[in-house]
Amino acid sequence: MRKEYPPCFGAPFTQNLISLFGLLQFYKLQVLAFLFVGLLFMKPAVAFGVSECPPGLQHYFGFDEPQDGGYVDLVSGNKATCTSCPSTAASLFAGGQQFKENKVNFHDISNFNWGVNGSFTISFWMKTTAKPSQNMVIVGRSAEESQMMWWAGVDTEGYAVFELYDKERNGFLMRHEGKKLNDGKWHHIAVARDDNMKFNKLYVDGYEVEGFEYFYKTGFESNALLNIGYLSRDKGYYYTGLLDELMVHSRALEYTEVLEQYNNGAGNYCGPKQIAPRIVSEAKTFGVQGQGYTYAIKATGNPAPGFKLVSGPAGMSVSATDGTVEWVPASAGKYKVVLSAENSIGKDEQQFEVEVKKGLDEPNGIQHHWMLNETSGVKYKDFYTPYEALSAENTKPAPVFGVVGTGQYFDGKDDAVEVSKSVNFDWEANANFSIELWVKTTASTAGNRVFIGRDAEDSYMHWWVGADEKGQAGFQLLNTDFDGTYVGNSGPKLNDGKWHQVVAVRNSKQQLNSLYVDGALVAEKSHVYRKGFSTLAAVTFGYMKITDGYHYEGTLDEVKLFGRALSASEIQERYSKVYGAITELIKFEGHYAINTVNLDWETAAEYNNDYFTVERGANGKDYTEIGNVKAAGTTSFKTDYKFVDEQPLNGLNYYRLKIVKKDGLFTYSPTVVIEKTGPTASAFYVYPNPTSGGEVNIKVTNLTKDGSVQFILTDLSGRKLLQNIVVADAVGAIQLVLPVPEKLKSGLYLLSVVTNTKTLSRKLVVVR
Repeated sequence: MRKEYPPCFGAPFTQNLISLFGLLQFYKLQVLAFLFVGLLFMKPAVAFGVSECPPGLQHYFGFDEPQDGGYVDLVSGNKATCTSCPSTAASLFAGGQQFKENKVNFHDISNFNWGVNGSFTISFWMKTTAKPSQNMVIVGRSAEESQMMWWAGVDTEGYAVFELYDKERNGFLMRHEGKKLNDGKWHHIAVARDDNMKFNKLYVDGYEVEGFEYFYKTGFESNALLNIGYLSRDKGYYYTGLLDELMVHSRALEYTEVLEQYNNGAGNYCGPKQIAPRIVSEAKTFGVQGQGYTYAIKATGNPAPGFKLVSGPAGMSVSATDGTVEWVPASAGKYKVVLSAENSIGKDEQQFEVEVKKGLDEPNGIQHHWMLNETSGVKYKDFYTPYEALSAENTKPAPVFGVVGTGQYFDGKDDAVEVSKSVNFDWEANANFSIELWVKTTASTAGNRVFIGRDAEDSYMHWWVGADEKGQAGFQLLNTDFDGTYVGNSGPKLNDGKWHQVVAVRNSKQQLNSLYVDGALVAEKSHVYRKGFSTLAAVTFGYMKITDGYHYEGTLDEVKLFGRALSASEIQERYSKVYGAITELIKFEGHYAINTVNLDWETAAEYNNDYFTVERGANGKDYTEIGNVKAAGTTSFKTDYKFVDEQPLNGLNYYRLKIVKKDGLFTYSPTVVIEKTGPTASAFYVYPNPTSGGEVNIKVTNLTKDGSVQFILTDLSGRKLLQNIVVADAVGAIQLVLPVPEKLKSGLYLLSVVTNTKTLSRKLVVVR
């Protein structure tokens, strides 16, 4: 989130700041026109073999000097000097310098005397564990003859800071509270002034984390020296830590240039030193049987290193040039892998273990599958990766019957689920992908409603899949330059109370963005992307993380991401397989009594049903068949079923139904959790029932003493009408009086009680 901060040295603000991203929806297109104007006036890099660096390089300190005596600017050949010098230390790029109350000064200041219309970028690599009592300046300048002062560094809490004031003390401080820099890891910091757009920018590890518009009144000219590792002011604000690769450009680098300059330090070193490889990427340690495993190993080094698979499982390969590791695991298990990066100077190895779990019945290329089966808590597991979706306790959706098992009902007000980390959504410009999900709603979609989306604060990237104001599906895909297209405005209305499959597809080979509803193509447009979609922003379910929110009201289920473009025939087949297996369950619950578990379920209607397979598990992941119950076949009335598990497991028992049709199609019920603890099951009483209005008495017994209980009232479509958190009393019971809302029409409703160990449901019949 963008904030406005007071200056750390006590100077007042002289103007109001306008957050770059606070005006996202209105001005994204207006700020792009001047990105390349500064290129016309750049000086070329001229010395010491740095011609491969980004254009506009004015100064470059590699800090590779093995001993005191100054630090050479690889562009001009001039030296930064010191009387109290830092010490040489190992770095990602040959050598670096370890600072601790050291002073380094650079006398060649002409390129730092920016005018009021000046633009620049200053970047560097740093590593520290310091927890200082005052701010630490890594590079800066403070005038004595005016009030000009600027610096970049780290504050007392470990966060990145950039402060820029002109000669009349006009300016402000930018501070990013997201990632702490004093964690002992290498971080890339860049600060920029873009006069074309009148913006000051702060980048951390490749991403623009702060950006504000500001109009300066005067320039930054001064006789002051450039200070490195401190600031010539007050107590010195000394930096303690490692510093390397300090660069100054005469222009504001583009977002993509800074991201490429970061790249974990891999592949973008443009200095003259020959450097042995060092692997800097985090290994991917998880996989799924039958699904493609991909990992891109990254390493520093000059010359650019080549990559090898030293040892690994059968079928695994690695590209010698770009380090892409590919493999399709044939079976579950744990597999050891050793990779190497090597050039003429040296070699580095990475050893790790990949844990492969048993796969589901999905085609190759699936990357994520959030089943949304959870009935309690605020975490929603992804089957294929460790990337959980998360919600807050007060804004979590309600568990309801889904298209497969349990789904999540979003209230259209503030319910929100986020995936804060997943590189699989950081698509390149030429990427192929497909997003598939299922929705069911009767609510209004006025103003657009988002099922899944992502909005960047560090660029102009913005995409979403949802419903437009007419209730029809929509898919907008805009890259980091806010370039893209929208497809929609056709197809069936989604808010008819039925389950709908929605699939958004990007096919880069054909340059097509496509949108499918219920297995059929409803909209398609051609577009060529030249920039990608990488960002630090979270992927959001049920809303968009911007001012209006665009909250969805309805049930969401089975959210999947594929790393390829699904074909039209695949999408049709997937729709038919799921939709054809839908059976409307009214309830599914269980009770423990005298060493047995009694399971009860009820269907509202059935079509071509064959049988129910009762499955049980101990962990909610792995299930085994424990019995079958013959289905009624085809009905238009409610049908009750029962099953007794006479040998339940000790502790928690997870039960689900596999509902099988006569044509072989099948689906799953929600999961019921029953704990084998004692001789008595919970009782759930609702009276009077049926009711004509007024009040209904509710009593539930044998719950966890003093435990939290989620109480939910829904209609048969899964629409949440009421949700409250109540606490059981000292004997494990709850008693409450429910006023029947006047808006409830005659019909059938569900009252559900959800705890960490069980889910109970009762029908409520309203007769007006």
